Amino acid sequence: MSSLQVEELCVAYGKIQALRGISLQVPSGRICALVGANGAGKTTALNAICGLRPLVGGRVLLDGRDIAAVPPHDRVTLGLVQVPEGRRIFGRLTVAENLAMGAFRRRAMRSELQADLDEVLTLFPRLRERMAQLSGTLSGGEQQMLAMGRAMMAKPSLLLLDEPSMGLAPRLVDQIFETVTAINRLGVTVLLVEQNAFMALEIAETAYVLQSGEVVLSGTGAALIDSEAVQEAYLG
Repeated sequence: MSSLQVEELCVAYGKIQALRGISLQVPSGRICALVGANGAGKTTALNAICGLRPLVGGRVLLDGRDIAAVPPHDRVTLGLVQVPEGRRIFGRLTVAENLAMGAFRRRAMRSELQADLDEVLTLFPRLRERMAQLSGTLSGGEQQMLAMGRAMMAKPSLLLLDEPSMGLAPRLVDQIFETVTAINRLGVTVLLVEQNAFMALEIAETAYVLQSGEVVLSGTGAALIDSEAVQEAYLG
């Protein structure tokens, strides 16, 4: 399990300041939620943490190590793995091939990879039935399961999830959030970005509310659910 510390993170798109010095901590072994409305900067924050967006200022510390200069693919090797918004699976590859791609950068024995695959298929039993199917023909819920399963094949110690419930039916949303908690119980630290604030705060031990590129509230998930300001702004 890894811990994450973000200090005074600043990101800009040209002259537009997308993140204005945000700071947050994700303790080892915890689920942390980052919630906010569309355009608040949630995805930008994850991409900056993963190295997909350059920093204007601030630091990203993984287990106390500053990784701001570490390339994105090497951050994966360090255990920092993202499930991107929109899933971004390889639609022309089979489910089995997508899962194998998740382990592309790992140097592990075949037996270890098989054990990890078995663990993924236990988390997502529906994928076991679809292993030979082209991923582009899966339902939206199945594609989200595949995206999460592919990330787990990279053996993350810190998993970043970007809007895992987006576009899913309510029944599948419940299932996805149950799986997030199951992944955490396996020993993976989780940073969860969600517009569905209520669901995210229910499972998060710590949480941050992002608004216009700034952290405006933070606390335990339970405390933020009970916050009148959060309820009015995000929960209705």
